[in-house]
Amino acid sequence: MPRRSLHWTGAMLGVTLYSLVFIYAHRYWLVGDAALHGQPELLLFLLPGVVMALLHIESPLKSTLLMALWGTTIGGMMLNSSLLAHTTWIMLTAWSLSAVFWAGSGALLVRLLKIIWR
Repeated sequence: MPRRSLHWTGAMLGVTLYSLVFIYAHRYWLVGDAALHGQPELLLFLLPGVVMALLHIESPLKSTLLMALWGTTIGGMMLNSSLLAHTTWIMLTAWSLSAVFWAGSGALLVRLLKIIWR
């Protein structure tokens, strides 16, 4: 299999995984006063970041951030009625940026562990 097709296969896997985590974690908006409580479901976004960093060794952070942007867009479109009915655009943007942050942290964690392992 050519290297280019492996790159696209990994990217599609990462976007799919990120979108699934985004859809699972959207229940935050269904809870009434969730702003006063912690949001441990955001830690699930470390998993797509780790997967992307392991699949795209040459540019793990760039690949993870692109995957997160595409995954947020796809997940947001799939949950359009559910998300926008219970939240504002500002809250949705802040939560999405936090998810992108955690995905990037997962990629950086893999990079740190590789550096320490050497």
